[in-house]
Amino acid sequence: MVIDAFGLTAEELRTQHPSVYQWLLERVKPERDQNNRAVYRNNWWVFGEPRRELRPALAGLPRYIATVETAKHRTFQFLDASILPDNKLIAITLNDAFHLGLLSSQLHIDWALATGSWLGVGNDPVYVKSRCFETFPFPDEDTGLTPPLRERIAHLAEQIDAHRKRVLGQAGT
Repeated sequence: MVIDAFGLTAEELRTQHPSVYQWLLERVKPERDQNNRAVYRNNWWVFGEPRRELRPALAGLPRYIATVETAKHRTFQFLDASILPDNKLIAITLNDAFHLGLLSSQLHIDWALATGSWLGVGNDPVYVKSRCFETFPFPDEDTGLTPPLRERIAHLAEQIDAHRKRVLGQAGT
């Protein structure tokens, strides 16, 4: 969990949330004062760098699709739109299960492995959105995608997402 003061000036944060401001002033500002990046130094109360394109894209969505940037096994899932991703999470601002199903398919996983990059000694695959997602040839009616097939993919994707969350929820108890 992080403190998200996006959209507030330091003075607005101090006035509206004095205890949060004080906590950041004492614990974050001294470190940020030493940072070489001016944006971090000058905006010491703001977590990281605001993802200005992402916030408007998430507005109005109840959920979005996400995957971890670097992972041995590529999985996609829905996250609630109230969860703001950090820099290690790839956010795809689509909330329909059809796209979750396509992204979770073996075809897309193979595509991502072929077009993405690799990190570390174990050569963990890295999901590079500009190469793995933006270049993926999503099927449409002109490729034989019928409305019933689209609905079936969406239905199965919702089931898979619910199952994963249920199993992971049980593992945490």
